[in-house]
Amino acid sequence: MVVLSGAYVRRLGGSLRMQAIALLIAITAPYFLGANWVFQTVTFDQLAWMVALYWFLGLVVDGRPRYWVLLGITIGIGLEVKYTIVGLVVGIGVAVLLTQTLRRALRTRYPWIASALALAIWSPNLAWQVVEGFPSLQYISNHRGSGGGPLVYVIEIGVYLFFLLPLWIAGFVSLFRDRRLRPIGIACVAPLILFLFVGKSYYAVGGVPIVLAQGLMALSGIERARLRSTLQIAAVVAAACELLAFAQLTLPITPPDRLHAAGLNAKNELFADSVGWSEIANQVMTIYGDLPEPQRRNTIVISAYYGVPGTLEVYVDPAARPVAVSPQLSDYYWLPANLTATEALMIDYQPVDVAWMCTAPSLIARLSVPYEVKGLEQGAPVTLCQLTAPVARLWPQLRNFS
Repeated sequence: MVVLSGAYVRRLGGSLRMQAIALLIAITAPYFLGANWVFQTVTFDQLAWMVALYWFLGLVVDGRPRYWVLLGITIGIGLEVKYTIVGLVVGIGVAVLLTQTLRRALRTRYPWIASALALAIWSPNLAWQVVEGFPSLQYISNHRGSGGGPLVYVIEIGVYLFFLLPLWIAGFVSLFRDRRLRPIGIACVAPLILFLFVGKSYYAVGGVPIVLAQGLMALSGIERARLRSTLQIAAVVAAACELLAFAQLTLPITPPDRLHAAGLNAKNELFADSVGWSEIANQVMTIYGDLPEPQRRNTIVISAYYGVPGTLEVYVDPAARPVAVSPQLSDYYWLPANLTATEALMIDYQPVDVAWMCTAPSLIARLSVPYEVKGLEQGAPVTLCQLTAPVARLWPQLRNFS
């Protein structure tokens, strides 16, 4: 993504100096640093957006048909990663319809080849969605409004880009003033507007670097040499300020035992949820080990969140650990077949939460995260449950989209 940030400037005709500034901005950008130290779909989603926009930029600049094909392949892969790329597809679609040269290309075979390739790549995922009743739509429905609303959305974007806001705005102005590059501006602004109402502020971050690249090109086009040099230096300083201002908030550089004292566990949930998992695994195994041996043989672990099954898989010997499952998000689909358990340690469930599926559920423990870090499992209740039915029959009612 850093390399692509520089490649945008190169494709736009920028000098090596401007390419270097673009690379620096990408390296220090909090919207990249904060998302990409954790292995999650956001990283690959941002990459898919940036690659797609690179091909679209090539299409806008020189119109070679092969860019349609490359764009289709990239969007197909992006749809396999995360459906937020639909926002970019909408933006590109609007840009094509509003631009005469691109609209004229719809009479050729290349956009349709691109569409067919995207659909072919996406088809396994689409088929699975159909078979499973479109769970992604259920997820979106359950998360509607979780972004905090339009005001929070705008504030968060302002925070992400704080020192770079003037450059970003200049990039948009320059894109829309240049008739040739206007489709890029449309493709980037449309997702911002779309996600203002149905998404979160970071969903459209993949469109930020190309706008900043055009902002740098606008600076390089200033005729007065002294002003041009001053603004280029200002862009470098802004990038450095972004890093200095947001490094502690976005990078895991604070020791775990200082997260709570610094208040970072409340400001960044990724920090809070990255601490203490080996201790959580030990606590769960201790609770499980304290059960009588005949009871243990018929007991599984059901956690409201997938972190507990994950930590048991990472930190506990497979021969010693119990079957551990979670109905959260995609973990819901990993329930083993033919489970015969008659009891369960229900983690993150109060007895009242599972009274419908348990006989006399009882709270037997609470988990704790070290250093007073307010992690996901801090104080999590552990309820012993005698199941009233096989797990597979109860499973659909436990499904968790949070």
